Amino acid sequence: MLRVLTVVVGAALLSLLLVAPAPSYDPWAWLLWGREVAGGELSTLEGPAFKPLPVAVCALLAPLGAAAPWLWVLLVRAAALLAALLAFGLARRLAGGSRVAGALGALALVLCSGLPAYTAAGAEPALVLALALGSAAAWRERRMRIALACAVGCALLRVEAWPFVAVAGVVLWRSRPKDRPLLAALAVGLPAAWLLPELIGSGDLLRSGSRARVPNPGQPALAAVPGLAALRETVALPLWPLWLGVAALVAIWVSGRSRNARAALAPAAAGAAWIALVALMAQAGFSGEPRYALPGAGLIALSGAVGLVLAARTRAAVAPLGDPRGRPQSVATLAVVVLVTLAAAPRIADLPTLRSEQAYQWRLAGDLADAVAAAGGADAVLACGRPYVGRLRGPLMAYRIGVAKHVVEPDDPPRPPGMVFRSALRDASAPAPDAPPQFAEIARAGTWQVLAACDGAIGA
Repeated sequence: MLRVLTVVVGAALLSLLLVAPAPSYDPWAWLLWGREVAGGELSTLEGPAFKPLPVAVCALLAPLGAAAPWLWVLLVRAAALLAALLAFGLARRLAGGSRVAGALGALALVLCSGLPAYTAAGAEPALVLALALGSAAAWRERRMRIALACAVGCALLRVEAWPFVAVAGVVLWRSRPKDRPLLAALAVGLPAAWLLPELIGSGDLLRSGSRARVPNPGQPALAAVPGLAALRETVALPLWPLWLGVAALVAIWVSGRSRNARAALAPAAAGAAWIALVALMAQAGFSGEPRYALPGAGLIALSGAVGLVLAARTRAAVAPLGDPRGRPQSVATLAVVVLVTLAAAPRIADLPTLRSEQAYQWRLAGDLADAVAAAGGADAVLACGRPYVGRLRGPLMAYRIGVAKHVVEPDDPPRPPGMVFRSALRDASAPAPDAPPQFAEIARAGTWQVLAACDGAIGA
C-alpha cells in the first residue's frame, strides 16, 4: 500500500509540472473558509454551498500559507489517480482477471466528460469516486470500519451519498452490534457537520441548500422539465461505447452466459441510482449540474468497460455489435479496445486545451497578488472602499486580500468608493467588470488592471 501511495503522490506531483495547479471557484472558497476556520472564524454569508470535508482539509493546509492552494489541487489529483487504480482493480476482478478490462475501466472512469477539468482545478468529483471505490474495496475485504470511513467521506463531500451511507449503516447496525455507538454518533454528526458551520458562518442552517437552488445559466434546473434535462446531459458523460457495454452486460446476465455479469452490473446499478437522485433533486429545484452526476457516470463507465470485454469473450454477445461469432476472442477484444480508443480520442485531444486554460488561471491568480501589491497592499485596498472584481473571481479576491467573501463584490456594477480589479476570466474573453468614469487606473499587473475611486463624495 505504501508503494502504491508513493507512486500516486509522485505522479500527482509530476502532473503539477505538466498542468498548472490553479484552483477553480469552489476550491478557492474552501481554501478561504479553511483559513478562516484555522483562525477561529468563519463567514459563509456568500459563496458556494459549504462542504465539510474540503473545508476541514483546507483548514489543516492553511498554516502552510502560499502552498495551501497547490497542495489542495495535488490532493485531488492524487485522489483521481487512486480512483483510476481502484477502477483498474475492480474492473479486472469483475472481468475474471482481464487486464484489458482493468485498463479500459480505469480509462473509462478518468475520461468521463468534465472529470479531467474538474480534477485539474481541484473540484470534488475525483475525491468522491476515490472514496466510493475505496469503500467498495474495503467492504469486499470485510474491513468494515475503513469502508464506513470512506463512505462517510463521500457523504461529507456530496449529499447525494447520504442514502447510500444510510443503507450501509443499516446493514452494519444489524451485523455489527459493537459498532452501534459509532453508527449512532455518525447519524447525528454527519448532518451536524453540514448544518452547524452554516449556522455559525451565516446564521442560516439551510443557506447551502438555498445556494444550491440558484443554478448557473444553462443548467438543467432552468429547463422545462429539469429532471429530464439532467438525465439528458448525464448520458453524454461516459464514452458512448460504454453504454453498449452496459447493455451487453444485461444481455449476458439474462442469458446466464457469465457468472460475473451480475456482479459487474453492481457499479452501474449504484451509478444509475446516484444519477436518478441528481435528476430528482433537479426536479425539486436544485441545479442538476452534470458535475453532480459525474460519480454515478464514472461507475456506469466502469461497468460498461467490463461489459465490452465480457461480450468479446462470450462472442455470442459480441455478435449484435457486428462481430462474427467465429472470430477469435483476442481479435474481438482488440476490436473493443480500438472502439473505446476511437471514442476517447476527442477527449484526449482536448487535454492540451485544458493545460492552456489551467496555465491562464494560474497566471490570473498569481498576477492578482501582484496587482494587490501594486495597489498599495490589502490594507490600502480596503481603506479605499469596496473591492470589486469580475464574476466567479470573488473567492480568489477574498483569499488574496484576507477578507470574508461578502466583503468583495463580484456581480454588482462598481460604484465609488472602492477599487476595481479588472481581468478576463478566460484568455479569450473580455475584461470585466466595466468601471464608470469616476474610476481611474492606478496600477497594472499582468492580466489585471486596477482602477480606484477612493473619495466617497465622488458620484454621490
